[in-house]
Amino acid sequence: MKHYILTVLLIISIQVSGQDFMHSTGIRGGLTSGITYRGYLNPELAYEGLMSFRGSGLQFTILRQHFEPALWTVSDGFFVTYGYGGHVGFTNSHTHQRLFKTVHRPDKKFSPLIGLDAYMGIEYHFPGIPVQVGLDFKPFFELSLYEYFQMNAWDVAVTLKYKF
Repeated sequence: MKHYILTVLLIISIQVSGQDFMHSTGIRGGLTSGITYRGYLNPELAYEGLMSFRGSGLQFTILRQHFEPALWTVSDGFFVTYGYGGHVGFTNSHTHQRLFKTVHRPDKKFSPLIGLDAYMGIEYHFPGIPVQVGLDFKPFFELSLYEYFQMNAWDVAVTLKYKF
């Protein structure tokens, strides 16, 4: 049954491979893991929404992304992506970061947050099939009720997306 489903998906993806793709959706696996949706305005500009799960909470991120071809001598499917954006959400955790000190609580504390994000990555768009894989780097800083100020310069992730 699994082979039948994979075969059907492959046939569908080959049939739609001649289209101009204006959307992609997929998963991001890293510190800020979640599901993504990207809408392309043109081949060099897109907006990406990320619903992620971190600190037993939920965050929504919007990123403005620019694309440039990279590694032409290797393949024309590589692209460098860079951009910026912001996020809102909450954490619900026993552990909170207070400036430079970690505070452990016996009960979970709900903490709303708001932050700014940078974005940089490299992606490979497979020729002939609507799939792309990538490695991205999304440093962020945020303000929250219980954690005050938090910064993470090493939010690195692997992405897998389906273009349609």
